[in-house]
Amino acid sequence: MIVCLCANVSEREIIETIAAGATTVKEIGRRCGAGTGCGACKPLIRECLARCRAAAAMEAAPAVGATPIAAERA
Repeated sequence: MIVCLCANVSEREIIETIAAGATTVKEIGRRCGAGTGCGACKPLIRECLARCRAAAAMEAAPAVGATPIAAERA
């Protein structure tokens, strides 16, 4: 799906840009051009950022009931 019509940037490109290290709407704009035209897509870019942050947090969180390896060795 195209998110930014002005720069013809897809949601996939925005997600790839975030995965490559972009952490703000402004930085995404610098890297791929999204959000630098009329600005109507900025809310969608923020949503992509929020979803990617949430997904990263879920991956980083330990599983419920999991025990750290160091505790298992003790």
